[in-house]
Amino acid sequence: MSAHASVHIPAHVQTEIHQACEAAYPLEACGVLFGHGDGETIAWTVTGIRAAPNQHGDDQRRRYQVPPEFQMLAEREAEQRGEDVIGYYHSHPDHPAQPSEYDRVHAWFGYVYAICAVIQGRSTDLNAFTLKGEGGAFATVDVEQTADSIKSALEVR
Repeated sequence: MSAHASVHIPAHVQTEIHQACEAAYPLEACGVLFGHGDGETIAWTVTGIRAAPNQHGDDQRRRYQVPPEFQMLAEREAEQRGEDVIGYYHSHPDHPAQPSEYDRVHAWFGYVYAICAVIQGRSTDLNAFTLKGEGGAFATVDVEQTADSIKSALEVR
């Protein structure tokens, strides 16, 4: 992995993540990130999201779990879109957008993880992370907001 991994997230997709996380408050929201890239040779580019049900059985205010059947459906959808599931997003209700030890233990190497802080029902920071290696520590991934291409094209006119 490069020293400065980055993920490009269009403004409208960042808005969708923030809205999904606020809608789930005070529980943790979760979902998949569709897009391209591997985070090593090619920066990740998020093209869309799909909100998932949080099926964590113990404490959905502090933990999330994407159901396996949802993951399979998301993989199929990504294939139909000509894309990949490149990672996951979730919220941290009333906590910073920093990964917990639980997040690290349950993360998969090679994916990007976006975490959105939701403080008293309002989304704030959106940060991203990836594992340095299988079972390793998290590394920060730079979140780069990209302009929405259709909106940008219209604004140029």
